Amino acid sequence: MARVADSSILAGVSGSFGNLVVYMRMGKTYIRQKPIIGTKKKKPRTIPQQAQMGKMKVLSAFQNITSDFLKIGFKLKGADRNMTANNAAKSVNLLHGVKGEFPEQEINWDTVLVSDEDLIKPENVQVTVTRNAFQFTWDKDKTGIGSPNDRTMILLYNKVHKRFHACYSGARRGELKDTFFLNPAHIRNKTYEVFIAFKDVISDAVSKSVYCGKWQGS
Repeated sequence: MARVADSSILAGVSGSFGNLVVYMRMGKTYIRQKPIIGTKKKKPRTIPQQAQMGKMKVLSAFQNITSDFLKIGFKLKGADRNMTANNAAKSVNLLHGVKGEFPEQEINWDTVLVSDEDLIKPENVQVTVTRNAFQFTWDKDKTGIGSPNDRTMILLYNKVHKRFHACYSGARRGELKDTFFLNPAHIRNKTYEVFIAFKDVISDAVSKSVYCGKWQGS
């Protein structure tokens, strides 16, 4: 951009002249060159770049649906990293939450996390599905570190119907069992990826989530 002298023949003129544009701004005349369009081509993405984008796409499909749960499961992790809970979840799960080679990538349910912090996680979780509930049991904390008053957080994710059911404050750790009741219509012939974690209801601290497997109601 260049300013045109007041004595110039172009002073006070505006318009396009070839590859130049003359225009007025605050009573002064300026001239600039039109941008060159279409001469710079984007470089094609490399295979590693495409693979990373594929991971992002796979994770987004899952995380966009379960974002309300992730806001709790990654609240403190996000705050520590100065990012949103959803972005913190994506950052963590990009490392280990997707399996397969591009373009055949999918969620690795055994390693993907829906919560991630330092509380002692549930151990040896067992699940039973009834007509109207998912029933959970777990072992007593052998470390003695976990508070018996930590509460369960439960996530049931249905990929086919793109929906989830969640409990954000269930039974206490010390009870060693919990029952998550659902309308039988939401269980019958439905398949869920099932997760459980513990949460300190005072500090909002959570444990890493535990994947309990794929369960189908009958």
